[in-house]
Amino acid sequence: MSYLKIGNVGWSMRDTGFGNRIQFWEIAYELNKYNDFKFTILVEKDKWRETKFLNFPYTQSSNIKFNSFKDLSEIDARQSWLNKLDVTKSWSILEEWPPYEGGDEFYGKWLHLITLKDKVLKKKIKELVKDRIGIHIRHWPIEDIDLNQSTVERFNYDEKMKLVREIMDKYPNSKFYISTDVTYDKPATGTLLPDFRKKSQWISEIYRDYDVIDYRDIISPVEVDKIYDRKTQRDVVDLFSLIYSKEFISSRKTGMHSSWSEFVKIYRKKS
Repeated sequence: MSYLKIGNVGWSMRDTGFGNRIQFWEIAYELNKYNDFKFTILVEKDKWRETKFLNFPYTQSSNIKFNSFKDLSEIDARQSWLNKLDVTKSWSILEEWPPYEGGDEFYGKWLHLITLKDKVLKKKIKELVKDRIGIHIRHWPIEDIDLNQSTVERFNYDEKMKLVREIMDKYPNSKFYISTDVTYDKPATGTLLPDFRKKSQWISEIYRDYDVIDYRDIISPVEVDKIYDRKTQRDVVDLFSLIYSKEFISSRKTGMHSSWSEFVKIYRKKS
């Protein structure tokens, strides 16, 4: 069997970069389709934990096999890459960001093929969010560099909350599902399974003043030795709760653009 190997694009447990990684999976899928599906897409199990909860067609998740393939010929998707390949050998997709040549993006072409494995969980999500508006509120960078190359503080929680409230108030008497990673911690440094209802959380006042649920209404926290899988499941639940909600408010309206919100918008259109 021959493989198309894709990497992890700066993955970390707290910031998995799934919206970025999935673009490389789509490149591999497109290339596999062009070659009559004679390859299997190969990902590293530890860093593609989503494969435990989601079906990815023509994809295998394995640490041992992933690490056994070294020094493969690379395919650079920033150049002419959709070609017939030697199907007797395995290939690797070059892990460079952005993955496409400028103006040549096709993000979202195959996202709708990815599905939830757990049908019971799928049913529960759909039932809970069918009459709710999904809203994505993304963390934003702590610091940015201005034109004079000096460090500029970007946090302003009061203004951020004002914006979120203005958006939610456009939907009076509505119910919401919130997907967020905004805490008082630096991005990608806080707890993996935050309880946003606690007063110590920036967004807790939303739970007080609006009809809101989140991932904790669908899955519960677990013992420490399973926390990494639960964190990944939390991400999956957030993603599909936003997809299945009756309406969707993207992160562009509440603050920052994100590939996560783009994933949701694209999937909703195609499903």
